[in-house]
Amino acid sequence: MLLTRLTNRLGTVMFGTEPQRGSALAAVLGMMAIGLIFVSLITTSIVGSFVVSTSIRAGVQSGAAAEAGIAAARRGLYVSGSCAAQPTPGRYVSTVAPVYSATVEYFAGSSWSPGCPVPSATRVRVVSRGTAQSAGITGSVVGNTTSVEAVFTYVSPGIGPSGTALYLYEGGVVESNSSFDMTEATGAGLMVKNGDFGCAKNNSVINGSLSVAGNLTFTGSCTVNGSAWVTGTATLGSGGIRDNLTAGAVSPNPPGNHVGGLYNPPVPPAPVPPTVPPWTEQGYNPAAWVDSAGTAYEVRTLLTALECTLPNGTLGGTVAGAPVIINALGCVGGPTATNNTTVRLTSDVVIFANRFSFANINALRFSSSTSAPHRLWFITPDLQVNAQPSCDAATQGDFSVKNGFAISDPIDALLYTPCAFSGINGFTWSGQIVSGQYSQIKNNPTFTFVSIGLPGVNLDTGGSSSSVTTPQPGAVISWREITG
Repeated sequence: MLLTRLTNRLGTVMFGTEPQRGSALAAVLGMMAIGLIFVSLITTSIVGSFVVSTSIRAGVQSGAAAEAGIAAARRGLYVSGSCAAQPTPGRYVSTVAPVYSATVEYFAGSSWSPGCPVPSATRVRVVSRGTAQSAGITGSVVGNTTSVEAVFTYVSPGIGPSGTALYLYEGGVVESNSSFDMTEATGAGLMVKNGDFGCAKNNSVINGSLSVAGNLTFTGSCTVNGSAWVTGTATLGSGGIRDNLTAGAVSPNPPGNHVGGLYNPPVPPAPVPPTVPPWTEQGYNPAAWVDSAGTAYEVRTLLTALECTLPNGTLGGTVAGAPVIINALGCVGGPTATNNTTVRLTSDVVIFANRFSFANINALRFSSSTSAPHRLWFITPDLQVNAQPSCDAATQGDFSVKNGFAISDPIDALLYTPCAFSGINGFTWSGQIVSGQYSQIKNNPTFTFVSIGLPGVNLDTGGSSSSVTTPQPGAVISWREITG
């Protein structure tokens, strides 16, 4: 009855006549059909929105679970032995929320390897697959799992390489067929902080660049196969600089063919002049010396004249391969040796002494007892904390070598002395030299740069370096979501 009345009323309104019963009914049914369509669309939209929302929820949960896996693996890598102690070494797994499986890889050399990082690793990568606690509804699997990859540096205890090839605080001179290979150095391979540098006599060749906070003087046929930055005057004589020269003044002016690149080029496009770091004090602090596992170096103190004579034989830690500190500070006149001595290192060795007077010893060589590479440090401590080299004339002296002194491959050596370095007559050196007083390098020496470094200090900046006690992840290199 109600429908009939509504139909009649609709017919009257629409047609201004008496009810048109059939036509009105069709109109009403049409409107009802339209309403049903709208209801269907709304229902579909609600269902679709629910599907999307569950997928989003799953994606948030699986992403959080994947990141929890990264955090678990990273935390575990800070704990010695944790990685290897997992049910599957190198894999951290959680089967309760948050559910994840995080796999560890390391980079050591040229490629990535699965498993727990070795001491020689330089990077570590963690790939974690997280699973949502509440999966999306049937038909919506997007977001149920998420994979995240994080790459970190990997740092180990011990001495990290830093510093340039030749750091001559108060300058020095090279001459007579001196040969220097410093091409691996970043910026300038030879640095003078506060003094002059001279290159004299007979065909000395510097393969690399140099920075001098003072004057640069060529009085012989010296060649610099790199650039030179000089705060004072560059007197080029019969020498030449292959690349650019930046100097306060130059002679001859203009330098002409003495400079293969540009004289005082604009920056850029020329490289920014390198920063010469300040002097850093290095005292006698055995506790600062630890190996890549965080184990302190053995300390052996020399007391007698016989002990102060370097062996014509092996030298190294009591435990095979373990590094050792040789405390020769009590040796009057410093450690010595006989002619034709070859010291064969069985491990890394640090020798502390107030002076190293090898100038009267012929053919003193340092080599490896096997084919294994080792590092060697010669250190004369700087006893004053005043940001400049302090060589105590009463108790300390120079590092001097002559006639066949050699650091033989695969040994690399670093010299640190607040006094001077004096190398004459054909010595061979692979490593670094840091000297505080005006130094001289003469008569057919051969020097090859290898970065070694010192504990507790960054020789590139002059500031302190962070020390760690166990191998562990360092700074984040990358963090990204990946497929798979």
